[in-house]
Amino acid sequence: MIIKKSPEDFIVEELPVKEWDDAGHYAVFKLIKTNLNTERAIEIISGKFHVSRSIIKYAGSKDRHAITTQYISIPSKNIVVSKICMDDEDLKLSHVGYTDEPLSLGSLKGNRFVITARELTPKESSNIKSKNIRDTNNDETHIIPNYFDDQRFSINNYNIGLNILKRNYKKAVEFMCESSSIYKDATDIYILSNPNDYIGALKHIPKKTLLMLIHSVQSYIYNEALTKILIEYAERNSIEYYIVEYSMGRLIFYRDISNYEKCGIENLELLGFDTKTVNHYVNNIIKELGLTQRDFIVRAIPDLSVEGTTRECFVNVENLEIISMNERTILEFELPKGSYATMVLKALFN
Repeated sequence: MIIKKSPEDFIVEELPVKEWDDAGHYAVFKLIKTNLNTERAIEIISGKFHVSRSIIKYAGSKDRHAITTQYISIPSKNIVVSKICMDDEDLKLSHVGYTDEPLSLGSLKGNRFVITARELTPKESSNIKSKNIRDTNNDETHIIPNYFDDQRFSINNYNIGLNILKRNYKKAVEFMCESSSIYKDATDIYILSNPNDYIGALKHIPKKTLLMLIHSVQSYIYNEALTKILIEYAERNSIEYYIVEYSMGRLIFYRDISNYEKCGIENLELLGFDTKTVNHYVNNIIKELGLTQRDFIVRAIPDLSVEGTTRECFVNVENLEIISMNERTILEFELPKGSYATMVLKALFN
């Protein structure tokens, strides 16, 4: 199966939690981009309209290899709203309303996807037909485990994050240089002037990027714990399941999705230094990694000390429609914020 053969094959549209207001402290703009990640698009907007990058806010990052529609906010007092407009081939920007708070992840209800899968193997075609998916406009939903997918881990994200938590800053920098020629060039220059100051080298990397590295470790622990829970429950209860490989290992899916609701678990920790109750699966995994909960307090780089939270174990794939053709299959569906469309593909085509 091939996805993202062209940007038109992966279309994403944000679903805000509410309609935009007619007035407010922050102007809201619709951003439609093609072959750009969100951060790059924001940089372009910041430079073109001479608006500080730090005051442009958005609800969620979107893939580069896609056509995506999302929203950004800029304080109204900092701009002439009518002049903020773009209609380039790969980036379009238009004013759509106002809000009294800057946009954040809480501004987003979810995302709507239209994905075209091409060159399916006979097995993949058979697998999706065997799921007996019907159009779910009649309020039916399809349940999947709420795993993090490959995009969360990227190139070396997990290895860099794990070494930061283990205080092996030199190794973290080495992995960072492997993953990005830009960071390698900057790091080489810094270390030449500041020998062995690997903490300082890391501090020169944007905070948002560094936090993503720590989050990738949280995400790996979550995925491993949920996988172990599903395997143990399946084997105790003779439930049929299948394994899907991904960049960090393997993921488990049940043939009969009704069994997910019988597992008796709704949420799992995304472990942080302040997590009060730690599931024993999570506890075993951090021990295997050579970590303790206190390692999530990074005193050398305080901005990387991450708090804990929880994540739902299963999500509903809503308004799912599948159109099968000779050369391609088109899937349309909606997911809650923070859930991965590619995980829906893994569940359906395997």
